[in-house]
Amino acid sequence: MNIIYPPLVEQSFQFYQDYEQERYDKSELYRIMVMKNIINENGTPTEEALKKGLVKDFYEEYDLSFEEFLKLYPFFNNYDPDYFQKIDGFWEVPVCLKEELILLLNDKDKMFRNKWKNSSLIKNV
Repeated sequence: MNIIYPPLVEQSFQFYQDYEQERYDKSELYRIMVMKNIINENGTPTEEALKKGLVKDFYEEYDLSFEEFLKLYPFFNNYDPDYFQKIDGFWEVPVCLKEELILLLNDKDKMFRNKWKNSSLIKNV
């Protein structure tokens, strides 16, 4: 049987697979996250987890102005507004910019992974 876990459990599982020495299975992570009041039983983040910043709730509303879009995603302030186009009520970027961003994220992920593995703080986190 293939169990579908909530996205936060899947993301946590992937994090532990990539960055931690200790391995958890998804059912164990789910139980821990519910027990620690990070998610409720249906997998949505708890108010406590949101207030503590353990989880961030991202929701892009339909038909945002470009200024509202930039408030939600300030990273894009660094890019020429001509790159952006509103399609079906959501702001989109061309494939070439998406590819550039993926490369940037992959580089930052590698740097983070190396820093995390070499950190003496791992056991204290």
